[in-house]
Amino acid sequence: MREFLALLKKDLRTARNLGRVVREHSSFKIGFILVFASSILLGLWTLFAAGFWFLDSLGGLGLMLVSRLFALFFLGLGVMLALSGILTSYTTFFRSDETAFLFLKPLGMGHIALYKALQSAVYSSWAFFFTIIPFIGAYAWHEKLSVFFSLVTLFFSIPLVLLCSGIGSLICLIGARWLPRGKWLLSIMVVLAVGVAIWGMRAASVSAALDEDTTLFLSRLIPGLRAASNPLWPSWWVAEGIMALARGQWARGLMLWSVLFSNVLVMGMLIEIAGQAYFYKAWQRVNYSGEIVKRRGTLLGSLDRALGFLGADTRALIVKDIRTFLRDPTQWSQGLIFFGLLGLYYLNLRNLHYHMLPSEWRNVIVFLNVFSVSAVMCSLGSRFVYPQLSLEGQGFWIIGLSPVGMRRVLASKFVLAVGGMMGTSVALMYLSTRMLLVPPRVQAVALGVAVAMSLGIAGLSTGLGALFLDLKQTNPASIVSGFGGTLNLVLSLLLICGAVFPFGFLFHLRYIERLGEPELQRGLVAASLWVVLLTLPATLIPLWLGGRSLRKREY
Repeated sequence: MREFLALLKKDLRTARNLGRVVREHSSFKIGFILVFASSILLGLWTLFAAGFWFLDSLGGLGLMLVSRLFALFFLGLGVMLALSGILTSYTTFFRSDETAFLFLKPLGMGHIALYKALQSAVYSSWAFFFTIIPFIGAYAWHEKLSVFFSLVTLFFSIPLVLLCSGIGSLICLIGARWLPRGKWLLSIMVVLAVGVAIWGMRAASVSAALDEDTTLFLSRLIPGLRAASNPLWPSWWVAEGIMALARGQWARGLMLWSVLFSNVLVMGMLIEIAGQAYFYKAWQRVNYSGEIVKRRGTLLGSLDRALGFLGADTRALIVKDIRTFLRDPTQWSQGLIFFGLLGLYYLNLRNLHYHMLPSEWRNVIVFLNVFSVSAVMCSLGSRFVYPQLSLEGQGFWIIGLSPVGMRRVLASKFVLAVGGMMGTSVALMYLSTRMLLVPPRVQAVALGVAVAMSLGIAGLSTGLGALFLDLKQTNPASIVSGFGGTLNLVLSLLLICGAVFPFGFLFHLRYIERLGEPELQRGLVAASLWVVLLTLPATLIPLWLGGRSLRKREY
């Protein structure tokens, strides 16, 4: 334990020096992050507060739903945290330069594994608290509870974070040791985790209090509510413990917290045992496997032939970027998970009976889905498209001196980004609108906005990535965190809000009969022109500025 505490002491000293790093960043970046974070917290707080007011309007039914909704809320966050823990643990365990350094120190493998699992929990849990703080704050404000209630919630949330993230770390550690090695390792672990989660939810749904009439009745209204109410789930311990302390039942609340904390200790013990037995072997297997592998054919050789209508130089650049992307599991797995989760959600819209809602609510869901797809594209554009040119590194002079020309290099990056974003977003929006059974006009608008957002986000990410080129950095996170990456994120989010809101607002006014059909037609024409006026500058101006900057550089 002394070794583990020494590692934590090292991190505390590093955290104290973060103030110096923060002062090195531009005030624009820091100010934007603070304003944006505060806006998200305020928006989520308003949304949750409106939800609690709605439940309050239902009378006794709302009172029965609140405690169970807490369990469902923590169950969903716990599952997402476990999946995030798998991805984060793969990086912290096996792709961190610090791991090899720690192996040379007089530290036990179990303690290093436990330290890395805790590190992964810290990295993957910030979004958890970013969601739970406004949720609990809105509930405390609605019920007129004291600040002490929020502290109690934090008291319960920290063990839940450690437990769920620990599950992801354990799956990653064992999977890296025993599952087939290669680029499919990460996807296999994710599929395994999703399968276990689905199996557990179904098992819990079958075994959960069949004779409880209230649970049976409420489960018909809210899918997954019955599974979340199972007393064997940690989410139920958290929800029931928080509600018990809110009612003044201290003994029951502390008992449930003790159950949760004891499971965290057991999970830590399992990670330490597995780390002692498998960590070093798994690390060697991932990084320096001695297996004899037959040389395979060129990756995507048929793609090179399929793009024969393009020039040889442009085709080579596009195929090179695709191969680079596919050879890095930490990149394509994130896009697969984000868009895959959205696809699973859209496929289950009818299972959630959303297609049976009134027209105005289906309209709201459609444009919320447009916003969610666009937001994911914005995140992936900032994470992958923006740093593409900078990641060429010190070898960028080869491209600069080649006869290709910077204009064609930039055009190939843009075409590739647009193709990936547009194909995925249009497919997801078509699936969403078909599942919700919306009118063809709403479907056409949703698809059109998805196309416009693909063009705008790809243009901003590619153009600004060329304008703020940084060939000295090799870490994508460092490239994205600069002034150009922050500006790209700001403009992309503003573009999304400016394009999605007008159409959603017009259709909402029409469905609640506050806008006639002629006025709607004129409004749609004006909104379409507005989106075109937004998208064209967002696409063309950054590309023009980025191309001019590249042409003026010396190589």
